[in-house]
Amino acid sequence: MIYRFGRFQVDDDDFRLSADGLTIPLEPRTMSVLLYLIRNRNRVIRKGEILDGVWKEANVTEGALTRSIGLLRRALEDDSREPRFIETVPTVGFRFVAKVSVLEAPAEAPATPAPTLPAPVEASPSGKPQTQMLAHPRRLWLLAGLLAGLALPILLGWFARRQSEAPAPIRSLAVLPFQNLSNDPDEEYFAQGITEELITNLGYAKSLRVLSRASTAAFKNSQLSLPQIAEQLQVDGVIEGTVLRSNNTIRVTIRLTAAKPERQLWAASYERDARDTITLQNRIAAEAVTQIRSQLTPEEQSRLSVKGRVDPEAYDDYLRARFFLDHEPGQKDKAIPHLEHAIQIDPHFAAAYALLGEAWGLQGVWGGMSNQQASAKALQYSREAVSLDPASSEAFASLGHSLMQSRRWNEGEVALRRAIDLDPNNPYAREYLAQLLAQKGRVDEGVRISRDVAMAEPVAVDFQRSYADMLYRARRYDEAINQCQRVLELDPNHQATYTTLANALLETGHYKEAEAAFTEGHFMDPGVQAWLDVRAGNPAAARQLLNENPNLINVHSAVARYLLGDQEVGLSQLDYLANEKWAVKTYHLRNDPTFDAMRNDPRFSAIVKKSGLLDD
Repeated sequence: MIYRFGRFQVDDDDFRLSADGLTIPLEPRTMSVLLYLIRNRNRVIRKGEILDGVWKEANVTEGALTRSIGLLRRALEDDSREPRFIETVPTVGFRFVAKVSVLEAPAEAPATPAPTLPAPVEASPSGKPQTQMLAHPRRLWLLAGLLAGLALPILLGWFARRQSEAPAPIRSLAVLPFQNLSNDPDEEYFAQGITEELITNLGYAKSLRVLSRASTAAFKNSQLSLPQIAEQLQVDGVIEGTVLRSNNTIRVTIRLTAAKPERQLWAASYERDARDTITLQNRIAAEAVTQIRSQLTPEEQSRLSVKGRVDPEAYDDYLRARFFLDHEPGQKDKAIPHLEHAIQIDPHFAAAYALLGEAWGLQGVWGGMSNQQASAKALQYSREAVSLDPASSEAFASLGHSLMQSRRWNEGEVALRRAIDLDPNNPYAREYLAQLLAQKGRVDEGVRISRDVAMAEPVAVDFQRSYADMLYRARRYDEAINQCQRVLELDPNHQATYTTLANALLETGHYKEAEAAFTEGHFMDPGVQAWLDVRAGNPAAARQLLNENPNLINVHSAVARYLLGDQEVGLSQLDYLANEKWAVKTYHLRNDPTFDAMRNDPRFSAIVKKSGLLDD
């Protein structure tokens, strides 16, 4: 059986998905999900039914299904927000919505007709063929005109094809993770670091849109073709590379490929002393931009021609720290010692100071230290980074984030806007700015910026989740739920997304589903459960939980106490959390729906004012 929809074709017998005659690789289970959806098209199929129909005896969770749906959307170039093929029905299941044509078997090729022999030419009495009629001048002109009329469309078509085959200009670019050619997996951090630094340097070419590693990391060792990767990332060109470090020498190869049509534009190889790593990265970025024919301003040329020399040991510590921050967000203690060692070796290493500011800022969010203490350290290092390199977007983004954590909202906005001015491709600066504006009550501005980042980084899970969170804070709950579903299709195990989903589900009255999402995100505790119970209309259960945990003080337990009538206790706890402990969730007092029941209470307004969030 063959199913056709759009430009895609699924061959049931060969278990194969193809488009325009080219096979699209899919995992067997994902192909089974696609076939199940197609066979049951035009109706909502519950998740449990698909799991039973595809996985049968296997004991799997909904996460496996969510991952398969995400892989299908990538393969089919579908968008969950405007689906052409697979529609998500929030909290229920999925529906295949495309029109499908079905063939029982491949159509047989038509029989080739027997060649037709030319009619015999009648001979004249002299025995010569009769060609006098064709030799008439008028008939020759008619024949020439006929041939010209036939040739013109052919020539026009040829020129049109040549024009369509000409490579489109490269206005957007993705740098895929560089391949580590060393046999040592412990060298992976170095290859990743080279990739990230190249992305950072390319970002200073303002005429280019350069995706962050958050988007391209998912395509490490991908089996997809370059055009398929470019299509999913929505870019015109792709850079690939390899890295090999041996003793004190580094070897880098690089290839730039246009995606439409696929055509190699440039390839190069470099071998340098390890001490020249930063200079080499700048040179590679400058040459790549030159090959793309993107115009660099004098300021950008100056930035990429900087001859930076950093102590190799300090730079190695810096790359290791970046690797830890990217891969182990709950273990900032691994990154911070490396960065402290780096600036001890090289006190003028601006990038290390900027990253150290980021690391301490994140320690206040995720680590055990209070946000007030962590943000003070973060601010110290971020300011030093800006002082050492006032043209660094990363330094100003670090400073802006540190100022946010320190509750210096207006100064933070100035720093972040400067970071974006220096590098419009810096998605972290833009996302920080979106969060800051929302915290200040300018939620609509925050939503617009966060949406732009999500659109520019289409498969970056953290940026997609941040956009869902902004939709929730804007009270656009259905959109937030749909966006969360899309994120979970990209990464079924993304815990923060389950928390955003739970909050949005609760605000739409889906309490059971919200409880399940809180649990899946590992966010459930007695305070959250009590708050959930009182919102669901079960105050007795909520009060019992709080009585069983009298020493519990967190944002949700404080709100639950307020809703149960213990307003003084609830507000007192919230004041402590906001203005003494500096609990991160209280940074959203002005925009989080969790606090909506308190908004008309002047005592709550006083707490918000004390936090500095009302200082416009």
